[in-house]
Amino acid sequence: MATQNDMGIRSFAFASAITANTLVNISGDNAAQAASTGANAIGVVQNDVAAGQQGAVKLFFPSQFGIVSAIVTAGNTVFAVTSGLILGTYANASTVTLGVAINSGVAGDVVEYVPKFNQ
Repeated sequence: MATQNDMGIRSFAFASAITANTLVNISGDNAAQAASTGANAIGVVQNDVAAGQQGAVKLFFPSQFGIVSAIVTAGNTVFAVTSGLILGTYANASTVTLGVAINSGVAGDVVEYVPKFNQ
């Protein structure tokens, strides 16, 4: 069952070492890395993290949850559609950008996402 994260700090696995106060983006299911661009940045790592360890990330916005209508991949942008479900690909002009998926899912799954900083 999904749990709402209203405090704005979430733990992620880091494959590579990262320095505190670095912008991060999603690199896989519940995993993050140093952001190469600001386009899909989700927050800032709060502490120095060694490779293979967990690190605390202060999210720009509290995470949200949505039910998947088609495949969603961690790190990709998610979109809302008129059915009230979320998609991992842009569907049409009525599609609204929501954020970046933290974990992957298939139809019927609940996926956590962070609202996008820049729309």
